[in-house]
Amino acid sequence: MIKNYLLITIRNLLKNKNYVIINTLGLGIAMACCLTAYILIAFNIEFDDFHDDNKVKNIFRVHSHVVINGSDFRQAVSTPSPVGPMATADIAGIKRYLRYAGSQGGGASVSYINEATNTNNTFGEYVTFADSTLFDFFHFPLLAGNHKAFKNLHSIFLSERIAKKYFGDEDPIGKVLTLSFARGVVKKVVVGGVLAKIPVNSSIQLPMVMRFEHFEEMRALDQPAWGDWNVPATFFELEDPSVTHQITPYFDKYLPQRNEAFREQVVERVTLEPFKSRIDPTVLTWSYVNSIIEIEPLLIFIVLATMIMLIACFNLTNTSIAMMANRLKEIGVRKSLGANKQQIIVQFLLETVIMALLALVAGYVMSMIIVPEFTAMWELPYGLEDLSGSNLIITLFLLVLITAVLAGAYPALFSSKLNTISLLKGKVQVKGTNFLTRSLVSIQFAISVIVLIGGIVFIQNTKFQESIDFGYQKDQLMLVDIKSEKEYQALAAKARLNPKIVEVGSTEHQIGFSSYPNPISFQGEEIEVRHLEFGENYFETMNFNFIHGRPLDYSKANDFNEGAVVSRQFLKTLNIQGDPIGQYVTVREQKKKIVGVIEDFVDNIFRSKEPEPYIFYATVGDRWRNLIVRAEAKDLGEVNDFLEQQWKQMYPTKPYSSHYQEDILLEESNQTNGNLKKIFLFLTILGGLLSASGIYSLASLNIAKRTKELGIRKALGATMQNILFLLNKEFVIILVIAGLLGSVGGYYGATWILDLIYAFHIPIKFTPVALSAFAIFIIGIATTSITIYRGARANPVDTLRNE
Repeated sequence: MIKNYLLITIRNLLKNKNYVIINTLGLGIAMACCLTAYILIAFNIEFDDFHDDNKVKNIFRVHSHVVINGSDFRQAVSTPSPVGPMATADIAGIKRYLRYAGSQGGGASVSYINEATNTNNTFGEYVTFADSTLFDFFHFPLLAGNHKAFKNLHSIFLSERIAKKYFGDEDPIGKVLTLSFARGVVKKVVVGGVLAKIPVNSSIQLPMVMRFEHFEEMRALDQPAWGDWNVPATFFELEDPSVTHQITPYFDKYLPQRNEAFREQVVERVTLEPFKSRIDPTVLTWSYVNSIIEIEPLLIFIVLATMIMLIACFNLTNTSIAMMANRLKEIGVRKSLGANKQQIIVQFLLETVIMALLALVAGYVMSMIIVPEFTAMWELPYGLEDLSGSNLIITLFLLVLITAVLAGAYPALFSSKLNTISLLKGKVQVKGTNFLTRSLVSIQFAISVIVLIGGIVFIQNTKFQESIDFGYQKDQLMLVDIKSEKEYQALAAKARLNPKIVEVGSTEHQIGFSSYPNPISFQGEEIEVRHLEFGENYFETMNFNFIHGRPLDYSKANDFNEGAVVSRQFLKTLNIQGDPIGQYVTVREQKKKIVGVIEDFVDNIFRSKEPEPYIFYATVGDRWRNLIVRAEAKDLGEVNDFLEQQWKQMYPTKPYSSHYQEDILLEESNQTNGNLKKIFLFLTILGGLLSASGIYSLASLNIAKRTKELGIRKALGATMQNILFLLNKEFVIILVIAGLLGSVGGYYGATWILDLIYAFHIPIKFTPVALSAFAIFIIGIATTSITIYRGARANPVDTLRNE
């Protein structure tokens, strides 16, 4: 029986090769799109699957539940450094601890000098730190070296990528690297191991990892461990996981000391969470550990993949209905020979399943091209090779099943209900269109309108965001990464010799990427504002618009210790009345006197469209991270080349790193807009072709069923224009409905995505919506007109004779 089903299926597919090719390619691309969306879903589903369940079943991470502004609760996967060793010593049931952190202040300059070849490989790198128990807690396979080498305080372990970058084909084990950190801290370490690839969807990433003691030493230069904001993630291995709820309350005794040292953000309680439990990124404050992708981007790509899959499935349904007209006698003969409804249904569903399987093969091959392109666009080093095999097989099976049900259910049910006698007498005809086919085509073209609107909107959004008034001349500013005040002073001295450089300044933080939220106090009320700590000549270089007072003078002790500059919104947020100059606010238990007020500016186009409250105050030179220069926009490229040349002369073993302020503000949004524009336009082309294919099939069937009518009309003198108008009326209505539905869906869909991503975005106007609907309408009506024109050209004498 199954053999007969398969033989009939293969024969029918071979008879209709064009039909098979069109639908296989269309469904294949749709399935490739679904697999691309599944990459993001799998990232979350398989998060931390790299770690063996038995190895980590007793491992728990510490979550600090933070209260900000009295009621804003967030979670931090972090604890002050002393908690790990203290809790292990104090609390029964804890076997050992592990602290994990990463480098700050631009990471580290890492240098390897090969004396044999007299070469120096120097790059800027992100370095992680962990206790000696790292490889006792987690199994990270090695390509070279020995895990025991990490017990050496001066050892460092590298990823395969980093090892290749510095040593090429050399054996890296035992080689010495020189690491230069902020504040002039220099460490020489010995390579003890090379780590095998760690999936990007792992909580812990180890591009370069050295002992945690070095992190503690460097952070001690900043402030005491209990009050340090740059705290590590802490993990505990418990003797018995079932007593976690009994152990947790003992951590409360560490809270008073922590909250006394860091009053701005109070930790209300601490919980121990299983290592493999999911971290909710929506409530997670800053942390060194990775977390899953937020639901919003997942929804966007799931919706897009679903829309293109619907277009492909509806296209297969419409073409299957059109092809059924040639199989009516076959169905009648099979029924007369005893085939029941179930057997007819199975036959047609089997044909759809075979089509879906062919499409799956094509889609999987295409996904090998599409997925790497997609992940590269979003800089996500995660692909098909990283997926769990069993999960991927289940996904592929579901894709085939869903396709078969969506695309094959109606043709199978329709064919099973046809009357046997009527079929054999030739009295049954498949109508050109019916309510279902019209609806499916309308939905196809409506989805095409939606994705085209999305593509146009994101093209316009890029231009809109580039034209935003950020409140200062962003296109005249450039930053150079530095590690110390000494580096700043040396490079600034060279910069002042260049006549094209207008001003030179320094800062630890900078608007656009490193300002941070923290509470301040005013008249007994605590309010969260954004902080920015700056250095020498900062305001003169940034050239902000002052509306009250003056810039803070870094060289004056009073200004340095007590002065602050605030934004206009700061005054509104704190409800500071009257003249603000000379009024005091409390920052980290220190009084700060307002000496100047600047006009509001835009810091981040993703975060808030409303102005944000800002406070600026001075910080010591050891904490400066950037040299800032201001020059004419047209001269910045030349200035950058000049500074790079000077840097390499002064620091030949340290990498030069610079950033244009405009890129800092817009690089991420330009990437997001550009990527979504490409995706939407790709889907528009694909959706348009599939939709055109579907409406072509229906128009062809309409012509076939009205051949005699067309012959009579032409014999009676009907012109080609009359026939085109007559037969196109139905499709015009279908396309107009699709345009209306797509316009509404596109407007609200694009608005939803823009609101989801950006605070600042273009307001969607009527023009792109109308143009998108009109463009898709033209594609549809051109397809039907060409089809009708070809059918109507037939000689009426031949048509009527044949009839």
